[in-house]
Amino acid sequence: MKGRIEPPPLCDFEEWIDKEVKEKDREWFNELRDWNAKINAGIAARKKEEEQRNERIAEEKRRAAAKRKAEREVKLARARRAKAALEENPDALRKGKWPRCTR
Repeated sequence: MKGRIEPPPLCDFEEWIDKEVKEKDREWFNELRDWNAKINAGIAARKKEEEQRNERIAEEKRRAAAKRKAEREVKLARARRAKAALEENPDALRKGKWPRCTR
C-alpha cells in the first residue's frame, strides 16, 4: 500500500499552473472572473437600489401617518371647541343656518 501523497508546496503549484495552463484557458478564466465581478457588482447595485426604495417607501408611510395624525388632532380640537360652545350655550344648535324653514 502506497503512502499518502503530499501535495507540492504552494509556490511549486503556482509555477506548475503557470506552466501548464494554456493561454486560451487563462484568457477564459480571466473572462469568467470579470463576468463574475460584473454580476456581483450588479447584484450589489440592485440591493442598494432596493434598500433605497424601501427607505423611501417607509419615509412616505411615516409622513402620511404624521399627516393623518395632524388632521385627526385638528378634527378633535374642532370637536372639543364645538362641544365646549354647546355646553356654554345650549341654544347654539338652533342659531345656525340649517335646518332652514321655508314657511
